[in-house]
Amino acid sequence: MKTHIQAMNSKERFLAALELDAVDRVPLFYQHLGAAKWLLQNTGLRIRDGFHNPKTFAELAMAAYDMYGFDNVMAGWGDLLVAAKAHGMEWKFPERDFYPRPTKYVDMTEIDNIQPVDPLEDPTWSVLIRATEIMKDQIGNEVAIIGCVETPNMIASEVVGMENLLMGCLMDPDIIAKLLKTITQSVIRYGEVVNEVGVDGVFMEGSMAGGEMVDVSMFEQFDGKYIAQVIDSYKSMGLNVLLHNCSEQPFWKEQLETGPTAIHLQLSSVPISEVAPAVKGNTCLIAGIEHRELLLNHTPHEVKVAVRRTIEEWGRDPGLIMGPGCELPYRVPLDNIRAFRESVEQYGKM
Repeated sequence: MKTHIQAMNSKERFLAALELDAVDRVPLFYQHLGAAKWLLQNTGLRIRDGFHNPKTFAELAMAAYDMYGFDNVMAGWGDLLVAAKAHGMEWKFPERDFYPRPTKYVDMTEIDNIQPVDPLEDPTWSVLIRATEIMKDQIGNEVAIIGCVETPNMIASEVVGMENLLMGCLMDPDIIAKLLKTITQSVIRYGEVVNEVGVDGVFMEGSMAGGEMVDVSMFEQFDGKYIAQVIDSYKSMGLNVLLHNCSEQPFWKEQLETGPTAIHLQLSSVPISEVAPAVKGNTCLIAGIEHRELLLNHTPHEVKVAVRRTIEEWGRDPGLIMGPGCELPYRVPLDNIRAFRESVEQYGKM
């Protein structure tokens, strides 16, 4: 006999799924500032201003919840460079209002001078923290507030540059290990700070863990063990960790061993039929619908078909969240976002 589950709000639904508990329907995960074009048009705000003003940052993030109706907001977007900037990388904003771009990496000879960073003391990183406080205060009872940080390895790639990092792993692994240990301290401190604010979890960008970039041994030496240290620290505080990997050849099995609460994968790289048996009953799966082609260029009907197929392949077991494979493209059609949400509401009812 099917058990009736009372209606939940977005926060209750999202947290229940993370905890592998029963939900009224499958939750929807929203990443970064996806489909930003429509948010900027609707609010009249600018991305670049959000990096300097916590109120603007929070207003844009909360506008995404109002417009798109997913079950969380991201207390972090475009922050794939924020932590790197805090450790010495320099950036600039493009002429078109969008995320900043690197202009100067830290020289490899300067790694010894890099120190751990307290996000509260960094002029840019602290903006995201203050924005998190605003969101927590205004909508924290109804929607899941998810912090955001990168794995130490990914931050390192943006501090010194990807090519320099990979060469350093091969030619001077000791100096890279020193850099990673320093950054790991900063990432752990970030968790302490947002835990005090009261976030419902932290999204961790871990897409360096893929066969198109490194082999498994390099992942284990320069990535996996630092991810595990961060996750151990976060979980000791009671923080949920949503580990993301949108690489084409993800080391998702190795990442599972680091102990995240949830793992977020794009299903175009790893079919749900392969992942489901490995995660059910142990780890929540955020199933990423193909975003670069399907959600951007195909029809609402095709989006609905993909959602229905994914949910049916998963079955009725708890522990599933639906989302795009990565951040929704800037101009993804509103009709496709609506079809995504409505199909999850229709086929994801439990």
